[in-house]
Amino acid sequence: MFLGSAGLGALPGWLGALPFAARRAVLVPTAANPLPSAPFVRAAADLLAAEGLAVDVLDLEGASGDDVRRVLDGAQVVFVTGGYPIFLLEHVRRSGFDRLAASAVADGSLAYVGISAGAALAGPDLRPLQAADDPGTVDSTAGLGLASFVVLPHRNRGRAARHDRLAREPGRTWRVISISDDQAVAVAGDGFDILGSG
Repeated sequence: MFLGSAGLGALPGWLGALPFAARRAVLVPTAANPLPSAPFVRAAADLLAAEGLAVDVLDLEGASGDDVRRVLDGAQVVFVTGGYPIFLLEHVRRSGFDRLAASAVADGSLAYVGISAGAALAGPDLRPLQAADDPGTVDSTAGLGLASFVVLPHRNRGRAARHDRLAREPGRTWRVISISDDQAVAVAGDGFDILGSG
């Protein structure tokens, strides 16, 4: 998995190192839907296309389980963009994306790329990313559980003290990893590396 904050600089190398030929990617822009502008969605699509991948867009806000299954079928990469994490989680659950994508990522047939909210989604819980302005509604903040830790993005945007406080929070059963916009976490098996990704 490639779990980033904002920068995509390390993504081409990561894609090139996948153990299979990636020909088709599914871009999930749903977290950005409530934003007035989301140029990072176009940047993600452009990067994937520049790497030679055909790109299909899957907006989970209006998608059914059948839509998710059809679009994910035959894809080698799924790229979940940033935006509002709880809004994303609401539609991940409602559409069945959580079950379908998590299963394919876990069995190695689908590579997962998540940026910001998409990176946090891969972890065990999105509670540290809850915000009052997030329009999403969920009964549980449990994430996909593909990573054993929660990525806290945008450390360099005045969030370092909050991230450090969350890292020291008692009673939590999972780890948090705080990254700046020019960093990403590359996960392989039970291990991970923090990469420069400006």
